[in-house]
Amino acid sequence: MRRVGTTWTAALLGTASVLLGCSQERASSALPKASGVQASFTQLVMASPMRVTIDTQDARDARSAASAAFARAVQVENALSDWQPNSDVCRLPLTADKPTVVAADLAMALDRSSEVQKATEGAFDPALGALTRIWREARSTGIPPTEASIAQARARSGWSHVRWSSNTQTITFDCDGVRLDFGGIGKGLAATEALRAIEQRGCQTALVSLDGDIACGAAPFGRAGWRVDVDSGVDGDAGCTLCLTNCAVSTSGDREQWVDVSAHHLAHIIEPRSQTPRDGRFGVTVVAQNGAIADALATALAARPTLIERVSELRAALGSFEARLVTPESGSAEACPAHITVTSGWEALVAKDVQASGRSPAAAPPSANHAGTVPSGR
Repeated sequence: MRRVGTTWTAALLGTASVLLGCSQERASSALPKASGVQASFTQLVMASPMRVTIDTQDARDARSAASAAFARAVQVENALSDWQPNSDVCRLPLTADKPTVVAADLAMALDRSSEVQKATEGAFDPALGALTRIWREARSTGIPPTEASIAQARARSGWSHVRWSSNTQTITFDCDGVRLDFGGIGKGLAATEALRAIEQRGCQTALVSLDGDIACGAAPFGRAGWRVDVDSGVDGDAGCTLCLTNCAVSTSGDREQWVDVSAHHLAHIIEPRSQTPRDGRFGVTVVAQNGAIADALATALAARPTLIERVSELRAALGSFEARLVTPESGSAEACPAHITVTSGWEALVAKDVQASGRSPAAAPPSANHAGTVPSGR
């Protein structure tokens, strides 16, 4: 394992255990007393099961807070989804030089996207929608796009075609056919906004899990933090379990979205410089102070792994974060260990009651329905 960067010093110990939490050693007087109930709710949002877990003294309060969380996440979906023809992003003009004032949620996504795009020098780019659409169809049909369709999509892709004014919340495109795709930031943003809706209703001990994106608040009653299993899906990686509070986690990888083309394993992540899909197996997990940054950074690191060498610069621009990058060991057999790179503060986030394999003693395999642990991965 290789470590890079400096230790993360922000107060950010948290990730998700829906019912159990982390039992790290800690003075008993410092832990919240185990009392009340823990309630869990699930609803389909952004085509994925969204799970809300709340520690509360009153189950009715928890249900009300969960309903607010789902409603807030749906609001974000209605703004950012490129699957819904009437979403805010899909109603943007496809013709050049038409300044358009956007609503608050789309503006928030554009602000965060602009920040990460600049900090990562383009490794994160939400204006690749023309390209992601043709490769999405290829993953669905198994038929690769033609060279002509790729060339057409490339001409209409890239943040360089976007003129965004945060002050006036106005967006303009400099050529026809530019499409935005917030697949690399939307779920992280929605998870954080949903958690904020819960906290605004007085429930500070809560966790939101939306596919590979998790946002968590204060530690569960009687526990040091929420518990999250990190599983990259890369052969030879045993994974690990984190114990966290008041932060967000995002995992990006090729396990679920990929297509094989001419002996190349092409993932759903587009590398903005080459404007081609990421080739090969990989898994990236980022822990940050909010879900939008965690999600976008995981996307950027997946597209351009060498960004991990710029940890200090990225933290200065985007705030504290930790990251774990996993790829197969070059030239190794499937049974060999994977190549893992972590930032230097990563190990401080790992739960202390895990075995060398990286899993809790007698823990069940990660499952979205497993009561003990929330998996992070997609």
